[in-house]
Amino acid sequence: MQVLNNTEHSPNRAIKELSDQLVSQIAAGEVIERPASVLKELVENAIDADATRIEVRLEAGGIKRLTVTDNGRGIPKDELPLALKRHATSKIRDLNELEHVLSLGFRGEALASIASVSALTVTSRTAQESCAYSIHEGEVGVAAGTQGTKVDVEDLFFKTPARRKFLKSETTEAAHCKMALERIAIAHPTIEFRLVNNAKPVLVLPVEQSRSRVNRILPDEFSRAQREVYAETASARVYGWVGLPTAGRARTDAQYCYVNGRFVRDKLLAHAVKSAYADVLHNQLQPMYCLFVDIDPVKVDVNVHPTKSELRFRDSQWVHQFVMHAVQNALAPALAGLSETTEEQKNPELQNQGVSTTSMLSRSQVASHKEARVPAFQLRESASSQYEPSQLNRYLDFYQTRSETSSRGHTVPDTVQAIREGLSQKTPFDQQTLSYPLGRALGQIGGVFIIAENDHGMVVVDMHAAHERIVYEKLKEQVELQKMAVQQLLIPLVFQADAEEMATFEDNQSLLLSLGIELEAASPTHLRLRAVPAVLAGDIEKTGETLICELLADIKRFGGSTLVEEKRNEILATMACHGAVRAHRYLSIEEMNALLRQMEKTDRIDQCNHGRPTWVQVNMSELDKLFMRGK
Repeated sequence: MQVLNNTEHSPNRAIKELSDQLVSQIAAGEVIERPASVLKELVENAIDADATRIEVRLEAGGIKRLTVTDNGRGIPKDELPLALKRHATSKIRDLNELEHVLSLGFRGEALASIASVSALTVTSRTAQESCAYSIHEGEVGVAAGTQGTKVDVEDLFFKTPARRKFLKSETTEAAHCKMALERIAIAHPTIEFRLVNNAKPVLVLPVEQSRSRVNRILPDEFSRAQREVYAETASARVYGWVGLPTAGRARTDAQYCYVNGRFVRDKLLAHAVKSAYADVLHNQLQPMYCLFVDIDPVKVDVNVHPTKSELRFRDSQWVHQFVMHAVQNALAPALAGLSETTEEQKNPELQNQGVSTTSMLSRSQVASHKEARVPAFQLRESASSQYEPSQLNRYLDFYQTRSETSSRGHTVPDTVQAIREGLSQKTPFDQQTLSYPLGRALGQIGGVFIIAENDHGMVVVDMHAAHERIVYEKLKEQVELQKMAVQQLLIPLVFQADAEEMATFEDNQSLLLSLGIELEAASPTHLRLRAVPAVLAGDIEKTGETLICELLADIKRFGGSTLVEEKRNEILATMACHGAVRAHRYLSIEEMNALLRQMEKTDRIDQCNHGRPTWVQVNMSELDKLFMRGK
């Protein structure tokens, strides 16, 4: 092992002010990590300059060259040298403006940091100037150019070779640049973006609606399975789209969150969204979403991280609950597959392209059926008698024609005529029954699945999974109506706590009480647990210490916790699973229809408590394709 020479780092060395060049290079290490970092800073500057068209050109993934051109306001000639100085900006003037900042950039560090690690040329022209001007190595001169700004970055990190060694391959760096531009573009659908790498277009985004921009960038399955989110208060608003639980992914690469138009990777917001999917997402799958949070700038600090990708909320607990409940409400309505308009309905051409979609009803239709007071048992007749006469008559006409031509003059069998006559004596089937979202039950398969028919085709229901969700939601409702039942521990549980846990306990005693947790300090280093929610009391001697430690950690990290609710729901889910109708139990038609009607009135019915789907719709066009009808 090589021994470092510490002579130069002796504590006897005098304190000296660092040079501006060295300060800029140190700052660049915090802001500029790779070509994608350069792209982000320059594109955000272009957006702050009111650009409506932004083009990014890369050579060798941005390592050799990266150019950003916009049609914004431009930089005046006399301000070009100042633009390259650290902490020189037009976006804020004092602390008060910093607290109310809404622009993407405000520190005045980006251009100075980029210039310190590359060969930088800035060419700009304002509407008032007759020509463009450029600056390179501190020299300002006349240049060709239209209104706007062009920033040319060559040989990134050539001034710091050690840092350049940490860059990945050209392909990898180009992919990171594309991802960075997509993140920005989602929040600005009114701006046209274009990305070119090695003279080949990589990304072209025209001006479009916000939803179209989101669906263009996120995976295809997101556009086919999403719910709209919207919630608003006097000081905050959250809106966007979340993927249905059935469209979950193993990775978190389809999660986009924006605060005041800025893409962020905030742990609090990510935890809030994940909590909303707590009992509808299967196993370890990750949800897809694109959410926008608009909040009073005074209530959020964006000046926490050099890249502004992290932030701090003044009231983190309120923000966490606000976002979580907004997503929960979006996921709560029943029958997700019947509540939106499909792309197939919007664009009939998709039918001719072999695109398989699910037929769906309008939200108003679903809502009306959900609120309707339908009888528990709608159909009283046997399954064999429930056919619409007109449909069966058409089949009998066809059967009669084929029989007459194939039997060489013989008459139609008497059974056919008997069926037709028998039909006329039956009570006509009520067509309204098919208009229910889940239709009418026809029978069972293997004692596991219910087969039903609605206006759009066939419905298949996993009866155990569906009934499990129904029972689970009823149990939760009952527990919430009774509020939080608290059970005193016969022998209080005492355990050791570190300084952070003790401080969190002291600052959040009222919050803990609202969760049904009665906790007190037994000593400066120990906590005493006296009471817990009754539903959690059974195994508290073994799990109490772990529960409290995890609860305090959540409160410290997110300003609140859903841990108690999650533990409670785990117990209720187990009760619901054991109380639900079991597989291989054969139900009557009346029982099947009663289950369908209950499903239509139950929130989150699309998934069971473990995240498995409870039902699927197979529309008529899909059935036609299976049997090659119309070919």
